[in-house]
Amino acid sequence: MLLDIEKLFPPESMTIMIVDDTKANIDILRKFLAKFGFKTTVALNGEMALELIPKLKPDLILLDVMMPGISGYDVCIRLKKDAELKNIPVIFITAKGETEDVVEGFGVGAVDFIMKPFRLEEVYARVKAHLTLSAAIKKLTQDNETDSLTGLFNRRTFLQKIENEAMRFKRNQKPFSILFGDIDLFKKINDTYGHAAGDAVLVNVSELLNTGKREIDQVARWGGEEFLILLPETDLNGAVLHGNKIRELISEKSITHEGQEIQVTMSFGASEYNDGSTQIEKTIDLADRRLYLAKESGRNKVVSEGT
Repeated sequence: MLLDIEKLFPPESMTIMIVDDTKANIDILRKFLAKFGFKTTVALNGEMALELIPKLKPDLILLDVMMPGISGYDVCIRLKKDAELKNIPVIFITAKGETEDVVEGFGVGAVDFIMKPFRLEEVYARVKAHLTLSAAIKKLTQDNETDSLTGLFNRRTFLQKIENEAMRFKRNQKPFSILFGDIDLFKKINDTYGHAAGDAVLVNVSELLNTGKREIDQVARWGGEEFLILLPETDLNGAVLHGNKIRELISEKSITHEGQEIQVTMSFGASEYNDGSTQIEKTIDLADRRLYLAKESGRNKVVSEGT
């Protein structure tokens, strides 16, 4: 299990943020951790940490307790209130080792303590242990949230993403759109080239869908050869433009499987969510119905009208 985790999350892929107002402490930790291949980033105080952590999303935080301004305890409290950041493990680095200090640290959400002055072998042991545990949790989360064949989000996770976007719409009133896509004549691909080729097509199409999306977009395998794309802050016209971009990307690239070239096209139905009283399911159903129209009217197209 540990070997598998290390293959999936090697040290060079892990980022450790060091939050400390003392440059000497930072230098010691950075040089030491670099020996093992870990990437490090630095925040010189609590305010800087709270600004950088949402952007960088480090894999582990070494957080000084006593800093001017916002203390390490307060930084940890704020992180644990953020749904996207609360699972980042925090190890406090401190010269305060009294029982009440340790109890308070665990109470605000820390996973461990490293005492000053540093015993570097201990630093490595604690960092490695918590990164390994964090990586194992990430792997379990990925397995739970993604489709095993394509690596895309699964249906249940995608529905959560759409619900979150609907909640965001209520705050900012910015519409979002959905593209419901289907690989054209997929049964014929399976019948002609075999199911292994069909799986290869699904994997390759998934990669192209990810290549063609923006960073904020979300892609899921809905089931079989069907895919859903969530386009935040995008109106219907924008969804059509995006759908055609992906459609052209897929139709222009043949997929090679065991020496055979397979031409693939996709059809899409597009719908827009612009009314907070509308149920998410209705927006998805509308995109699905428009996908059906795209298939019925010739395939390899994006349809955004009709019910």
